[in-house]
Amino acid sequence: MIFLTLLFSTFREAIAKKIFIGFFAIATLIILVFLFLINVDSIEGMVNMMESSGEEGVRQLVIQFEVAMINISYLLVITFCFISVSSFIPSMLEKGNIDLLLSKPVTRAQIILAKFLGGVLLIFLSLLYLIGFVWLILSSKSGFWHVPFLYSILWLTLSFAVIYSLIIFIGLISQSSILSIILSLFLVFIVCPVLYFREETIFSLVSNNVVQFIINFFYYILPKPTDINQITTDIITGNPVKSYMPVFSSVLFMLAALSASIFYFKKKDY
Repeated sequence: MIFLTLLFSTFREAIAKKIFIGFFAIATLIILVFLFLINVDSIEGMVNMMESSGEEGVRQLVIQFEVAMINISYLLVITFCFISVSSFIPSMLEKGNIDLLLSKPVTRAQIILAKFLGGVLLIFLSLLYLIGFVWLILSSKSGFWHVPFLYSILWLTLSFAVIYSLIIFIGLISQSSILSIILSLFLVFIVCPVLYFREETIFSLVSNNVVQFIINFFYYILPKPTDINQITTDIITGNPVKSYMPVFSSVLFMLAALSASIFYFKKKDY
């Protein structure tokens, strides 16, 4: 019961800080823009042209819209999520807040897990609202109900959860929202994409086996949101997924980060 109270306290904090309203506003804006775009004359003409070429033409157009929406969700919504939830842990550790929290009959492991699950659930509901509405609009407009697009809700939530576990650890160590934001965004939008394209970029310039081994080492131990995003795109487009290794290794990273957070939180004297 106490655990559920802690979990839903994340929602109360998100509402108090206008985070939930921000999620809703951004998602609603994206939905309205999307609704406008698929009703403009040029898009209408494209739809008619695709319909004249049969079911496959409609399918291709719908999938193109879905892939574009995944990229938008990944860039805008997930970024906003990182920035927003980065304050949860530093805020919890403020004098007065942490004293009150630790006075409750709940373990420190439960506190970390409640913060983690609360943030993940918050993002899941936000993505469910955004992608669910886009799916309904696109499906009713085209007549092609492409269910695999809905799977992206789970994949995007997983990408967020993996990085959020790192944000929690950084927040505990540094007690700084700014540092959590900078490091998480640097990892997601610079380090991970570079490592994903390492063979086409770094390895084409560096042939030293030791350097390549070190780069591959960091690739395998770090989370892989770029790879997960590519897996999501492959599932939507119907292309075969080359490997689910990025998913398994990212989940292992998430579990390791949460374990490290719990261990540190237990040892720290507040």
